[in-house]
Amino acid sequence: MDNQSFDWLLHGCHVLSEVAVAYFPNYRYSCSAVKAFRRTIKEHAVLLSQLTEAGFTPHTTTLTPQQIAIIVRFWGMPAFASEMIKKNSYLAVSKMKKKI
Repeated sequence: MDNQSFDWLLHGCHVLSEVAVAYFPNYRYSCSAVKAFRRTIKEHAVLLSQLTEAGFTPHTTTLTPQQIAIIVRFWGMPAFASEMIKKNSYLAVSKMKKKI
């Protein structure tokens, strides 16, 4: 994912799961990335408010260019988010829970 281009994100509508996986690549399953994506949005009141004004709901499955622009404005492009996770390991979510 290091050299992956996310230019596709800036053009048109996209399925929420594709965007979630781009921002949360450390999850094994796309449904887990979607849950993390939605949970993280809920945790940021201003982001949630702006997305809601742009038509985002808890049942949204496709993101509009306006909604994607809001997310990029708050989080940056997925490559930037990935770099932040590398620099701040506490932001990472492991692919599998390790058994103790």
